[in-house]
Amino acid sequence: MSLTLESEQRLFKVGLVTFFDDHKGKWKELAQRSYSFVKNNFPDKATIRLDDVAKALLPLLQVDEDLISHLNINKLKQKYWFRDFGDLILDRTWSKIKKT
Repeated sequence: MSLTLESEQRLFKVGLVTFFDDHKGKWKELAQRSYSFVKNNFPDKATIRLDDVAKALLPLLQVDEDLISHLNINKLKQKYWFRDFGDLILDRTWSKIKKT
């Protein structure tokens, strides 16, 4: 799923938009690697969609120590934070990572 206004507002309220902004390079690189993985493993000429890349990005976010630490410090235990944060990353980086 792509980023919705509701999710973006929820992320903003708990500081995850600032957390993204403070580490933009790291998240862009992770998104780029996820995009490349999907592109390299999908059939030739297949259209790569945001949700395809989100599925590859999610497991990487679920083991990212910085993100886990931020979520734990802020007592954000629900699993949807990973999905929403991944949607934020792709929303903010899609135009750049798609060019490769």
